[in-house]
Amino acid sequence: MALGFDEKGTGSVLVLIHGFPFDRTMWSAQLDALSDLRRVVAVDLPGRGKSKEFAGSSLDAYADEVVGTLDELGVAEADVAGLSMGGYVALSVLRRHSEKVRSLILLDTKPSADPEEAKPGREKAAEKAQSRGTIALEEDLFPKFFAAKTDESVKERVREMMRSTEGATGAQDALAMRDRADSTDALSKVEVPVLVLHGAEDILIPFDAAKEWASKVPGAKFVSIPDAGHLGPLENPDAVNSAIREFLS
Repeated sequence: MALGFDEKGTGSVLVLIHGFPFDRTMWSAQLDALSDLRRVVAVDLPGRGKSKEFAGSSLDAYADEVVGTLDELGVAEADVAGLSMGGYVALSVLRRHSEKVRSLILLDTKPSADPEEAKPGREKAAEKAQSRGTIALEEDLFPKFFAAKTDESVKERVREMMRSTEGATGAQDALAMRDRADSTDALSKVEVPVLVLHGAEDILIPFDAAKEWASKVPGAKFVSIPDAGHLGPLENPDAVNSAIREFLS
């Protein structure tokens, strides 16, 4: 199947892959700001938004669907961007379909797999989402998502996406992240341009840890996003858009 998506602009494609537990609408500011440089395609991963339910439950399966969507669009290669879980999917695209990746943009993510001690937390999140709906994860995730000065309107947008994400989809995402492959080796050998953007106040993936792994990627550019936690494209879209624009230009 081809995933559902929003698009704007013409020319070479920039594909945007959302994080957990969100949908394509998290990229609305990037769709508007970058469409003069690229044909910007913001996809819905399986099970939400414009994408139908999907039997696959791994991030590799999500990556294959992203590539299948590019194929449906007649796209030979694309700039591939992903935030958090979307970054894991982007890295899977790199591992499994490297010929599709013209450049890689990774936002508030990491190449390593979940350590064993983190897996019970994923399982608890999956159980909570399945039984009470994805919005039930707000109490656990909101204290870790945002910078100190993040506006309440941004938080409400996040709530809206979480409310619209079915509990089964939220559970599937959590377990897929638990079981994801390690992409460290693939990223350390990457031969395309790489941009790493990271919120200066990210708690979920600490800033210093992100800077450390990014320093090991050949030629990668690392940019700190001020006044942002884990969700820079929503919290500080101007800074994110500026960094991506400079990179793509």
